[in-house]
Amino acid sequence: MISNEHRAHDLAVAIMQAKYSEKLSPIEAYHEYVNVLLPILREIDKDFPDGIKEHV
Repeated sequence: MISNEHRAHDLAVAIMQAKYSEKLSPIEAYHEYVNVLLPILREIDKDFPDGIKEHV
């Protein structure tokens, strides 16, 4: 099973790659990552309190 944290991380990285074509400094990128990650994680935790089971 993939944890909610892992799923939120994957989504946050994908959103940031799609949203930003210009380069950010490492500190700016980290701040933006956290700003994208936390709302996603809250929603996933609300929708899937026991995690998301992968179908393999």
